[in-house]
Amino acid sequence: MFLNADLTIKQVEKPFNNWCCSGHNPPEMFKRDGEDGIEEPTRFFEVVSKDINGVFCEICLIIANYVNSQNKKNFK
Repeated sequence: MFLNADLTIKQVEKPFNNWCCSGHNPPEMFKRDGEDGIEEPTRFFEVVSKDINGVFCEICLIIANYVNSQNKKNFK
């Protein structure tokens, strides 16, 4: 069985200018696992859906996912 995904995300190389499509210029490194984690390079992902087509930094995707989860909790 083949499922059509309505959203695809794949890791890509950092854009030349280091800007993501949300208008954010992320730091080169950040602590992916929180304050006690180790600094790691910021990753970038290509996001494609019927409404979105762009390259976004990992930090923006983390924030978008959090906001979406909060919206789902508040509107149930």
